[in-house]
Amino acid sequence: MGYGGATSAAPAAISQEAMARRSARERTLVLAAKAHGPDARGQLVDAFVPLIVSVARIYRGSAVARAELVQAGVVGLLRALERFDPGRGTPFWAYASWWVRQAMQQLVSELTRPVVLSDRAQRQLARVRDAHRDYLQTHAQEPSPTQLAEQTGLSRHQVENLIAAERKPRALEEPVSSDEGVVGTFGDLLADPQAEDAYERVPRRLEMERIPRLMGALTDRERTIVRGRYGFDGPEQTLRELAGTLGVSAERVRQIEHEALGKLRVAAAVAT
Repeated sequence: MGYGGATSAAPAAISQEAMARRSARERTLVLAAKAHGPDARGQLVDAFVPLIVSVARIYRGSAVARAELVQAGVVGLLRALERFDPGRGTPFWAYASWWVRQAMQQLVSELTRPVVLSDRAQRQLARVRDAHRDYLQTHAQEPSPTQLAEQTGLSRHQVENLIAAERKPRALEEPVSSDEGVVGTFGDLLADPQAEDAYERVPRRLEMERIPRLMGALTDRERTIVRGRYGFDGPEQTLRELAGTLGVSAERVRQIEHEALGKLRVAAAVAT
């Protein structure tokens, strides 16, 4: 019994000693960082990075990269250092952890909401959310912007703008999936507003009769699309028709056509 009691007391003593050493080291680092230059602050950051990383795990479902969260946490740590008063006896991390969380939360808010809303807009958005929830519960279907406007007393234009501000941004590299698996990225689905002008200009520059002679510069799929779009093998085909034939989206067909016309432009310039 006596041996067992001795062994159970030892870890507590060691733990207290370790905590005392950690507290002393923390205070030394903080005092040095406040009194000296970048090197001392760098040592302080290095010492607290593991704790900052542990705080970043709270936000791992926010779609913000962990490295960015840690960087924000370091900024929060240094802000805390500027305001920290060692004479009050508060452990530095107990004080700094709030600043670290605040910096990370601010970053998450900035990156997940592309539009910063005023206090008034925030209140209006809350009304739209409440009206949306109530309508969904009552009618079991999604309300239109007009119906939400009637419920909230806002104009349809205001409701549409608030809903748009609420949407989270999507990364262009975000994978897009179908029943057959990943078929591309979100950026592949975005239309190029200048694409039609490019399509109209290129065939005029390359005389239509010259295009078949330049087809060797294209891949099989590019040739199929150009021939179909400009009616070399029959009636001209729409993007949707070619998409059905090739098993890709109409937007992907448009992009391939754009790339093919660029190759034809280069081939024509070389041949001239």
